[in-house]
Amino acid sequence: MKTIKIIIADDHPLFLKGLKDTLADEIDFEILDSACNGQEALEKIIALQPDVATLDLDMPLMNGIEVAKVLLKDHKNIKIVILSMHKDADIIRAAMALGISGYVFKDDAVNDLVSAIRVAYEGGHYISVDNTKAFVFVNDNNELIGDLTKMEKLILKEIALQKTTKQIADENFISTKTVENHRANICRKLNLSGNNALLKFALKVSDSLKTT
Repeated sequence: MKTIKIIIADDHPLFLKGLKDTLADEIDFEILDSACNGQEALEKIIALQPDVATLDLDMPLMNGIEVAKVLLKDHKNIKIVILSMHKDADIIRAAMALGISGYVFKDDAVNDLVSAIRVAYEGGHYISVDNTKAFVFVNDNNELIGDLTKMEKLILKEIALQKTTKQIADENFISTKTVENHRANICRKLNLSGNNALLKFALKVSDSLKTT
């Protein structure tokens, strides 16, 4: 079994302790060290060269993004997972565009961080999903391509199963007109156009949709 070496950085002591306790329960995780500010995190990460570094987005001295930029420039072998209270799609999009491997919401950290670290270690990308929106991330072009409501995500999953508009409507107790409106909104958000563009896209991201 491979051991995943990790460094954790967060400026809230109780939250940091909770993260360490959660990760310590995983037999293949080794916590090399922790840090309570960005500068300390950067120094320890460079010195210890973990497989994965988890960085609080909002830290003193250097924030998580500032630390990530240095690491992504000079230490590309280290995978980075950002922890944040911010759920705005533009913030997530900007963070992922840098080349980080994961973005985990702090209020979901206990449930999501272990999975995010494993996905990052294996070379994938992980984004938390909150109670109102699902962020669709396409690994092959390394781009966050949109944020969908829960119903839009559900419709996209159904389309990936090649169900008709009527089948989707009947199974979800909504009208065909409502399904058509959701389809149009998905296409608008994802800049999809042309015959079968939505179906092709749904099939392309079907694996990512299963994990959100």
